Amino acid sequence: MNRTGRLQSARHWLATQTGRTPVQIAKSYRKRYGVDWPCAIHELAQLGIRLDAAWVAQLNRSLEGSCRTRRQTAGAIQALAIGEQSDSNEEFAYIAGYTPNGVPFGVTWDEWRQSVPESRRADSENECPF
Repeated sequence: MNRTGRLQSARHWLATQTGRTPVQIAKSYRKRYGVDWPCAIHELAQLGIRLDAAWVAQLNRSLEGSCRTRRQTAGAIQALAIGEQSDSNEEFAYIAGYTPNGVPFGVTWDEWRQSVPESRRADSENECPF
């Protein structure tokens, strides 16, 4: 639904929101129409709902912090992905993947040496196992 449709629908919906605070109405509006906070605040202002300026300022600070944290997390994940592209390291002969905390899991060098026959071990000691 575009903004025009939401505003038209919201006029009827607001009539059912008696006895609710403007903050409660804003939360319900956001959920009902699937919009973000800035859009909900703007559209409710167009509909004549006045929200407390201190609450709006606190909400904007919170949203800025969330965006900043999301960007930092995304940057850290990209750095980890770029730096960890190798299939092996000093502990693992084969890295199958990483846990959500960034800890590698896979086949260790000891497990690899136990699984490879002695004749093949001399040939492939310095090769990647898989």
